[in-house]
Amino acid sequence: MIGFRAGGNLHNAGNGETYAIEPSLSWGFVAGMSLGRPNLIVEATYLQQLTRASTENPFAGGEGNLHDMRLQTVLAGVQWDFSPEARVRPLVSAAIGATSLEAQGGGQTTSFTASLSGGVKLMATRNFGARLQLRALALFAGGSLKGLCQWSDCAVGLTGWGTLQADVSVGTLFSF
Repeated sequence: MIGFRAGGNLHNAGNGETYAIEPSLSWGFVAGMSLGRPNLIVEATYLQQLTRASTENPFAGGEGNLHDMRLQTVLAGVQWDFSPEARVRPLVSAAIGATSLEAQGGGQTTSFTASLSGGVKLMATRNFGARLQLRALALFAGGSLKGLCQWSDCAVGLTGWGTLQADVSVGTLFSF
């Protein structure tokens, strides 16, 4: 799948500033398996976003410090396919998992993540088609604010309950 992921904020507990996670392209894949009923599918999802914080040096320090970020999300959940035999198949899904936030320079923190999504499968044949999807992601706080700041003494990360993101994606679908 290829998509566009947007939203999310990081908070600097040291100076009170908030930094937006910039929107950017995302990519990933979804693998699923039907559980007896053709419209109930258990699925595993991997998503990755390469992005930046909205400020030049949010993690303190000198020129080119920790502003580039990579978000990797792994989810497990279920999908409901409303019309499993039709050419146009509306779907909804819910999943839980984790998102790893990695900052330039090696800082890293992980947050519990929940996802709700809706979309449609457009089938060209019985076993081949495209999947279009809109996914809402909630990244929950709970990790250390020092995780993203491996080389400095900053305190930047998810605070409060966490942050929200949205991902719009399209991908090729193979069904067996």
